[in-house]
Amino acid sequence: MKLLLDSDMLLFRACSSASVECQLDDDVWVNWSDGVKARAAYWEYVAELSARSGVPVEDAIHCFTSRSQFRRDLFPAYKAARKGVKPMGYKALLQEIMQNCDGAFQMDQIEADDLIGLFAGIYQDGGYVVASGDKDLKQIPGHHVWLDKELSYVDDEAAQRFFYQQILTGDATDGIPGCPSVGEKTAEPIIAGLDIADPVGCWETIVSVYGKKGKMDRPRESATTQARLVRILRIGEYNFGTHQVKLWMPPTPTP
Repeated sequence: MKLLLDSDMLLFRACSSASVECQLDDDVWVNWSDGVKARAAYWEYVAELSARSGVPVEDAIHCFTSRSQFRRDLFPAYKAARKGVKPMGYKALLQEIMQNCDGAFQMDQIEADDLIGLFAGIYQDGGYVVASGDKDLKQIPGHHVWLDKELSYVDDEAAQRFFYQQILTGDATDGIPGCPSVGEKTAEPIIAGLDIADPVGCWETIVSVYGKKGKMDRPRESATTQARLVRILRIGEYNFGTHQVKLWMPPTPTP
């Protein structure tokens, strides 16, 4: 059993909790970070998630995002508003964890979420628990745990429905627009009506929504781009040797 950690989020929280504002003079304020506190907070988070999931700390996999991201090649506005927003000490502690922890990974072109999706495929036979506060990970079936939530389970159908929902709604936090004029309330009945056993039919429904509600001239291309942006990579969609991403392809009818 493996504990697949969204270590980006954990380390962000840990470093933010260790940041202190200090007044040096009447009009001089500075921020400084307590590295000892940040380091301790990170490993306390890991220990808590280990205890709540029942997976030993030594079986945790620490997943971090790389600087280079294939999604920006597809859509330059991806996460454009979030560039450089990291708390003090983050980069130093990231480097420390990567150098000293055998279970820490950061791969070119992809993010922590993608690594979690890939490792979920690698360790599916032995079992895994996904540890992330990011709703995007609902695309990955299996057990999920986070610091302030109960252990939950996402089945294959729910994971697939969530993927289709995100194609329609996008992700405003990441700058992914989705289908114009389609929010969660509009998407919910559409997604609920999908026959997950018919992937081609599901996809054609998504494309039709882009054409009708989104009023897009090239709905199929637009929907495909959005799907590739929101999709968390699965096993077989990334080459760990060459760091090449195999882009998701829409389902097609069987000849």
